[in-house]
Amino acid sequence: MHTKKFNYLLLIGFPVAATTFAVQAHAQQNSDSPTEVLVTATHLERRPEDIAGTVTVISEEQIRDMVANNLSDVVRYQPGLGMDSAARGGDEGFRIRGIGGNRVLTVIDGVRSNDMYAAGPASYGKDSFEVDDLKAIEIIRGPASVLYGADALGGVVVLRTRDASDYLDSGDTLYTAVRASAASVNRQSRVGATLAGQSGTLGSVLQLTRRDFEEQQVKGEGQWNPQDGGSLNIFWKTDWQPAARHQLGLAIDANDETIDTILENELSSSVLLSMGEDTTERRRISLSHDWQVDSALADSVSTHLHWQRTDAEQFTRQLRTSFAFVNPRNPASFAGTQAERLTTFGFNQDTASAMVLADKSWSSADIAFALVYGASVERTDTERPRYREDRQLSTGNTSQAIPSYPMAPPEVFPNKTFPDTETQRSGIFAQNEVSLMAGRLTVIPGLRYDQYEMTPQPDALFVGADIITNGSGEFQVRAFDQDKVSANLGVIFDINDGYSVFAQYAEGFRPPNFDEANQAFVNLGHGYATLPNPALSAETSEGFEAGLRGRHARGQFSVSVFDNHYDDFIESSLAGVSNGVMLFQSDNIGKARIYGVEATLDWQVNDALSWRNAVSLSRGRDQVSNRELNSVDPMTWVTGLRFQSSPRWSAEAIASLTAEKNHVAEAGQLTGDAYQVLDVVGHYQLSGNADIRVGVFNVFDEQYAPWSRIRGLQASDSEAIANSQAPGINARLSVDWKF
Repeated sequence: MHTKKFNYLLLIGFPVAATTFAVQAHAQQNSDSPTEVLVTATHLERRPEDIAGTVTVISEEQIRDMVANNLSDVVRYQPGLGMDSAARGGDEGFRIRGIGGNRVLTVIDGVRSNDMYAAGPASYGKDSFEVDDLKAIEIIRGPASVLYGADALGGVVVLRTRDASDYLDSGDTLYTAVRASAASVNRQSRVGATLAGQSGTLGSVLQLTRRDFEEQQVKGEGQWNPQDGGSLNIFWKTDWQPAARHQLGLAIDANDETIDTILENELSSSVLLSMGEDTTERRRISLSHDWQVDSALADSVSTHLHWQRTDAEQFTRQLRTSFAFVNPRNPASFAGTQAERLTTFGFNQDTASAMVLADKSWSSADIAFALVYGASVERTDTERPRYREDRQLSTGNTSQAIPSYPMAPPEVFPNKTFPDTETQRSGIFAQNEVSLMAGRLTVIPGLRYDQYEMTPQPDALFVGADIITNGSGEFQVRAFDQDKVSANLGVIFDINDGYSVFAQYAEGFRPPNFDEANQAFVNLGHGYATLPNPALSAETSEGFEAGLRGRHARGQFSVSVFDNHYDDFIESSLAGVSNGVMLFQSDNIGKARIYGVEATLDWQVNDALSWRNAVSLSRGRDQVSNRELNSVDPMTWVTGLRFQSSPRWSAEAIASLTAEKNHVAEAGQLTGDAYQVLDVVGHYQLSGNADIRVGVFNVFDEQYAPWSRIRGLQASDSEAIANSQAPGINARLSVDWKF
């Protein structure tokens, strides 16, 4: 399809469809509403239309129907949402309306995920979650620091795991199931088992999932490095009601992943072999207590205690030319010698947290209140150990002083690029829903106070950038201490039983983390250094959103506009030159604006046919350099027709239509072409105890590159562009048996 015609289709087609729905739905206002979905992202159970902002909800049924293998698959049909990834580091974290990385907070059952950390080829992400364990994913689009505190600058992803009650039908006491799936795109195979039971007031679920996979396929001439990976996830959750007003909960989650990679992209005349082995281990324990108090201060109180440990390690073995054994008296040795290089880079985080939430509702003849308030405290310890050793093949001699070329100043291992760091976050907050005009008008103010402390703990392995200033102490690391008050204000007005308008102002902030404030790394051989900056301030954001919603018997729709402003973005830039060494330092030099429109339409055409739509159009600019933001995706419309005439089977065709991306940050960077991809998914109930699901993706075998893979690439980098293409036609199949 011609690109301009496609853009007109996006601009005209969806509004026409939404208008058609609104006209037809207006005549059905008095009919029964569609099935309600409850959201807990605001710490209270609410319908999405009762929230003064946009919260995307992805249910466990949707996760199963799309045969999702990972979190990237889960947001495949959500315009404005995405998952950033690295070839070796995997999925690095969610991107919401053009903001990603550590500026988006991800929590699972109230526990924050580990940070994303990237340093050249070493990248550690946030993807060590098993989608089989999830019953819902709720995504707050936009700043949300009032409810979630630090790091909710661009939004929050709330992952909710399943309880025993999610498996057991009324009256059942035992549920057992096994499941298996396969995906052609990376030759993934999955096997799993679930055991859930209820005995009186005690309910438990145990779930195991094993996955094995290879590298992802690429349409065209490109290819990924060959990979062989596997993961094992064990999930246990128990709920116990010892008394009528009390419920206790325990969740234990263990996830191990190993990926072996042949790093063909690193091969050269000096590197004959390069093999990588990346491992990630995550352990989580969560305790909860829910208490129905029914007092003057609270109707209910929830207490949560969490602990989580993530250990990630990237090990690389190379056969290569080494200059660690150069003899200054022997010029022949300047050519280097063959050596085995062993490199181990780690990233470890340990988090312990506690949170207390309370809610209280009361009303009079003219006004009603629903108050939620609470306090939280959290401690995170972060480490970055680095080790490298060269072993000369001819002699067996070893060296941990590794120069980049003959007679260059060596980098000495083991070392750390930033000191071991202790981070403490604490906060108190309150948000009140005030209902006026017989419930037609709801005003939602919120306020939070946060305290953030970061304490570096240098040891002998942290050499620091002070080496280039002859010990003057000019670039010593320092502790960071900052507090912040965040506010939000939302308004919802019900025009009538079917339509409502909403508006929201929300703030977010993100303090500098361990490496931004205190990273100190010197490479004298290549003439550069990164320096700590104790003068950094927290990044801040302000989000404005307004929209219209409609909900009727045949479906629902929403249209919203948003305008988000980000200030004091932390970016690395050249700070100067000292003794011929270029000095780079993080600083608050960024300022950005991202604005756009989002719309959804779900329409039950008849008893068997339903139509769903979602569209996102946004733009972003760096307001310091007056350049486009490459992180903002091009306009996308996802539309799907689902046919289900019987509970036993269903089929859906889903088209993802993406416009061209002509606005890029710099001249010479690659732009994106428009493309259209059709997927078909289906479900069939083989028997009362067995289900089969199948998906065929990119049905017409289109060659295209998602913008998230190619943004920032130079148009002349043909190899990187070829390697960034999406897979061609591929399929997934899953089968579930329950007993």
